[in-house]
Amino acid sequence: MKAAAHTYLLPLILFLFFPCVVVASNKFDEDKKGLNCKEVAEKDYCTKDPQTYFDCPATCAEHLRPQRPHWGGFERKESPFYEFNIKDVNGKTIRFEDFDGHVTVVALVPLYPGLAPFHRELLEHVFDIYKKTFVVSIVILPMKGQDGVTMGALKEGSKVKMLEGVGDEEHELVKYLSKKIQKGVFDASMLNSFIISPEGTHVEMHISADLSTYRQYIDSHLKDLDDEL
Repeated sequence: MKAAAHTYLLPLILFLFFPCVVVASNKFDEDKKGLNCKEVAEKDYCTKDPQTYFDCPATCAEHLRPQRPHWGGFERKESPFYEFNIKDVNGKTIRFEDFDGHVTVVALVPLYPGLAPFHRELLEHVFDIYKKTFVVSIVILPMKGQDGVTMGALKEGSKVKMLEGVGDEEHELVKYLSKKIQKGVFDASMLNSFIISPEGTHVEMHISADLSTYRQYIDSHLKDLDDEL
């Protein structure tokens, strides 16, 4: 595995940076006060109404999360994950070998009203939390959902990668990732976020991940990476 850029600075960055990261109660992890979020979630507004996920992110994430939201799989040899070359929304080829040595999040986001743009903003926020580590990468693949719904544009200068087109179970990246998980678990209609370890040998899938889920598992991989340096 090639050495990740800036990893020699990682212990210092983690020491200085992470104690200073305080994620305040905000639109990514708390429901707005005064709303009956449980009621609207039970009416399936989390995937039907453009505003509900922004108003009730905590309840929506919990409502859409199955009883067992976390699954994992392993590669027994060098990971083929880094062999992918896929174009982004701007037609530029993303070379996945550039993610070697990084904690990589690949989010398969179904195009439902509210849910899709909310998670685009959430994933950009997650990247901003970790950008000073230089070893966290985030890739978004929009997945089939409701006709006419889009992810919306990434903010100007965003380092999050969004792949072109709309994926389904036959997409090459989806086929690879879903096969790392126990057969019968993967559901392309769900929000599925895969976190790939820096060496590419550990692939875990989180269904309906929220901010705390991303932070917990990215932090865990970063700690492992720090311990190896």
